[in-house]
Amino acid sequence: HPKTMATSLAHRQTALLKSLGGLDARIKGIEQAFNGDAKKSKKNNKKGKDKKDKKDRRQKPGKSAAKADIYFQAPPADPISEDFKGISVDVTGDLMGKDTEVQQRLRKLCDSIPIPSARFKRTPSDYYDWTLEQRRDLLGAPHIDYLCKTMIMRNTKSSATDCSDPTDSKYYMIVIQYTNKMNKEKLQKLIRMLRPEGKRLSKKQTNLRVASAEEGHTLSGYGHNAVTPLGMTHPIPMILSHRVLQLPYIWLGGGEFDVKIAMSISDFCRHFKPIIGDLG
Repeated sequence: HPKTMATSLAHRQTALLKSLGGLDARIKGIEQAFNGDAKKSKKNNKKGKDKKDKKDRRQKPGKSAAKADIYFQAPPADPISEDFKGISVDVTGDLMGKDTEVQQRLRKLCDSIPIPSARFKRTPSDYYDWTLEQRRDLLGAPHIDYLCKTMIMRNTKSSATDCSDPTDSKYYMIVIQYTNKMNKEKLQKLIRMLRPEGKRLSKKQTNLRVASAEEGHTLSGYGHNAVTPLGMTHPIPMILSHRVLQLPYIWLGGGEFDVKIAMSISDFCRHFKPIIGDLG
């Protein structure tokens, strides 16, 4: 019957359209899943590349940047006046009436080097029992940051037998403020980084400890609490804390346990040519 046939044909067309619609939906689903995976993969690749680029940016400039962060330039040297005839000292006022052969020798060194800013001051015998503020007032320093100590340290892991190579020395002289706590790891890194990459000492080759009193006396010629960089018996590579660069001058040991010497940062760096770095 024509009507029955038309109805049957309409049902088949409807079923076919539904079937095609379902297929189209599945195809779209597949396309979306594929596109999603592709976008995700692209995003992950970009994220991974960004991470790599970021890592590369840290590493490549990091090597030079890290080195730049721990070493510092000495200030320009102050000109020495043509009128400089030698340093003067008030034996009564500055040395409490006690002038010794050690002090006379050190003053002659300051005259000949020259270190025109050098100034000597003898202190009471119980000076090291005083607070930093009391020491500051006695020396006439503006702040306790001006007070520094000089330490001789030994690299117990080094195979060096002398101090001729500053990149691998058996001993180092450290000059640092009393107010600045030294970070041993920074100090050891400072020494390792002195050599170019590939030739640097390893961490296992650097372990610094304060030298014994006997070692300190043999190397410097001075006793405990008297060590000064000036007139050392044996030359030792010197490392100076970068924090003192902010100051015009510093106070140090002066060759005798109760004598201190002050000198400008400019004179200090010009003569001793220290390695200047971040020690903590």
